[in-house]
Amino acid sequence: MTGLLRTMLDRMTSPRWLAAQALLATAAHDRTGALSGAARRLVGPVDRVVLAEIARRRAAPDLDRHGDLLSLLVQAEYEDGTAMGDGELRDELMTLLIAGHESTATALAWAFELLLRHPDGPARLADEADADRDEYADAVVKETLRLRPVLPFVLRSLGRPMEIGGHPLPAGTWLAPCAYLIHRREDLYPEPLRFLPERFVGRPAGGSTWLPFGGGVRRCLGASFAQLEMRRVLQTVITRAELVPAETEPEPPRSRFITVAPSRGHGSS
Repeated sequence: MTGLLRTMLDRMTSPRWLAAQALLATAAHDRTGALSGAARRLVGPVDRVVLAEIARRRAAPDLDRHGDLLSLLVQAEYEDGTAMGDGELRDELMTLLIAGHESTATALAWAFELLLRHPDGPARLADEADADRDEYADAVVKETLRLRPVLPFVLRSLGRPMEIGGHPLPAGTWLAPCAYLIHRREDLYPEPLRFLPERFVGRPAGGSTWLPFGGGVRRCLGASFAQLEMRRVLQTVITRAELVPAETEPEPPRSRFITVAPSRGHGSS
């Protein structure tokens, strides 16, 4: 399963592949969002594995004794008593595997890369973890997501007309608030290109100035869990291993599908 996911992500995150798919969709005047033949060939093997696992779980005689997430989803019911179909379960699992796993893993890779180049950062994090505190760990997570947001921008569709910077925009217009640029505003973050977790110690992140998870009512539902997961992984690894940067120079970023990941953190596509 891991190999299939990696193959799918590596191919579908290639700029050449994405450009080719966009051209094909434009030439075909396809506005439905349907997958092309090439995309179906990549997604198909993953779908088959996921759907086979769903079928096995549905058939398990002791399903109610399983505590894993898929078993819980299979047993879940809507308010009217109906259960989720295979397609809905597949969508939930893919969201968790890609949006809930890939993005957090990428953010953690950036966190270690940045932290190991920050004077006294690892030692301070380890000391705090030994004291069963996580204020600095939380600051490291927030500063990592400020400087290296995994999703550099989000999309929003206007529900009603509005004016931005003197430009009238009709309802239905797509906007792309860019966290990458907002996070680098010097009036909001002095020395914005420096990794300084201390800027978040004792200071909450701004709801409209810190946007790694989007903002407003459409903010990512997994934001709190992702940050908790990052804090725990950072503390656990730092207190159990002695780490040094693999390269002298900082890791350059690379576009990977809709995310920005360390360039040497994944195999080339």
